[in-house]
Amino acid sequence: MEPQPSQYPSAPQPATPGDVAPPPYRIHSITGVVLATFCGMPLGGSVVLAINYWRWGQKAYAVAVVTGGLLTTAVIAWLAFVLPAAVPALAFLVPQPVIAYVAGRWLQGHRIDAHRAAGGARVSPGIDALIGLGITAVTIGPFIALFLAVTVIGGLNPDALMERQEYVDFGDGQVVYYFDGATRADAQQLGEALVNGRYFDDSAPSEVAISGHGTSREISFAGADGAWDDPANVAYIEELSEYIAPDIGGKPFTVLLLDPNLYEQKRCTLIDTWQCTPTG
Repeated sequence: MEPQPSQYPSAPQPATPGDVAPPPYRIHSITGVVLATFCGMPLGGSVVLAINYWRWGQKAYAVAVVTGGLLTTAVIAWLAFVLPAAVPALAFLVPQPVIAYVAGRWLQGHRIDAHRAAGGARVSPGIDALIGLGITAVTIGPFIALFLAVTVIGGLNPDALMERQEYVDFGDGQVVYYFDGATRADAQQLGEALVNGRYFDDSAPSEVAISGHGTSREISFAGADGAWDDPANVAYIEELSEYIAPDIGGKPFTVLLLDPNLYEQKRCTLIDTWQCTPTG
């Protein structure tokens, strides 16, 4: 009797690499995450990571990573606002791409490597950079537009606006700004002297600025149009400067009379005498 053919199916043969179709979608690489972060802050990098999660069907992870990127970006913006102006911008910029690389490798590194090993394509890092720039335009654009509106259309001195970031508030809109070497203690002493001299009298908002130190100190008073050419007002500022001199380190120092848009119109020096020179 002839043997019957086996009724059992033959074992499947392992597929060769060339038989497996590569993934039909492209994903963003870790390099792309870093570039998106560099161009668009942590929010940019998180959006790129979220796109990968979305393509893998992990939508909850996509939402979570974008939320984390948004919160991180908000914290960095808050720190940039509250920390002293002396803190260099690099202190905020340099750590972001480094953290983006570490976070990207931790969250998606193995899966991205597997995608590439399977022959999957990646999105061009240039696209990731554009994503980051687009996010920057959307998030920072309104602030840039406001800055331009205030300076170009409103006529406010942009240099003065950038310098006047740190101040001491004495209430009712009466503030003393300090920058360019002047300290918060200097601004506090100047403000207290202005309160004692009744320049800060709670009757109206008033802005004064102190900059420099030692003999290079400058005190800036912003006034109404033409106030720098009013002899009575200039005489009052001279009297006030003599009064506050002992409280801010003594003479000499320079007094700047500014217009309402914070442009310098007259420069006065208080040494043994009071001398003023128009500069506007």
